[in-house]
Amino acid sequence: MLMVSCQEQQARFYNILTLVLVIFVFCLFIFFHHRSSVRLKKAYRELELANNRAQELSRMKSDFIQQISHEIRTPLNILSGFTQVLTMPDAKYDEATLQEIKCKITENTDRITSLVNKMLELSEARNQTVIERTDLVSAVQIATEAINASGIDHASHLNFDLLISPDAKDVCLKTNLAAAVRSLSLVLDNARKFTAPSEERIHNPSSEQLQKAVLRVSVFSERMFFSVEDTGIGIPHKDAERIFDEFVQLDEYYDGTGIGLTVARSLARRIGGDIKVDTAYIGGSRFVMTLPIQLK
Repeated sequence: MLMVSCQEQQARFYNILTLVLVIFVFCLFIFFHHRSSVRLKKAYRELELANNRAQELSRMKSDFIQQISHEIRTPLNILSGFTQVLTMPDAKYDEATLQEIKCKITENTDRITSLVNKMLELSEARNQTVIERTDLVSAVQIATEAINASGIDHASHLNFDLLISPDAKDVCLKTNLAAAVRSLSLVLDNARKFTAPSEERIHNPSSEQLQKAVLRVSVFSERMFFSVEDTGIGIPHKDAERIFDEFVQLDEYYDGTGIGLTVARSLARRIGGDIKVDTAYIGGSRFVMTLPIQLK
């Protein structure tokens, strides 16, 4: 009787142990199945985001190609028109007319050249190679040359000011002058462009009021700050980083290719600086380019 009782206890023990093991294995199965399911869902979301990003990039590239076609076609049509006018047999023009034609030809030739240069610069936008910084120049020189290159001080639709803090006037930077000037000029060109009336708003009387833009140069903590402020269309907080992506243009009614800020930030970072949007600024937009004063 005792032997039978022990056998029953052992059988019961093994049954309980088997049940516990089955429950344990089942729990492990549920745990790993859930973990695998979570990973699959995460991978699916990442794949979906990547697919959406790819579609968005494809759309932006298509828009870019259309915009480039428009940007090139417009000056080419103007050049073609003036060429036909000048080559008309027995055509005679006074000096004022010839001067105007010459100015238009030069203006549109420069426009095409600028566009081609931007395209070449875009090919370098992903380049992470540090640009050699051997030029010892003042912040005033960088600001002045960038203003001249962008032509913002001659824009008829806005009032432009250059404000340099007293402590920044005599500071020199060890940098690359050409890259610094080009980067800042592209930011200034962006301010000039997006304060001008767009094609959609050109007949809106309120758009004829003069806009304002200012370049502030200051120094803080061994870095030079170039702040470009304007009273243009502004940048939503959610687009503060996206605006630097290739081909991105927030308002399709303005002329442009959507690559200027991409190139500007790339150049600034390759000489040790950066360009950011001040999201706290209201009444327009503020871009801040920073450059180190000394090499590290």
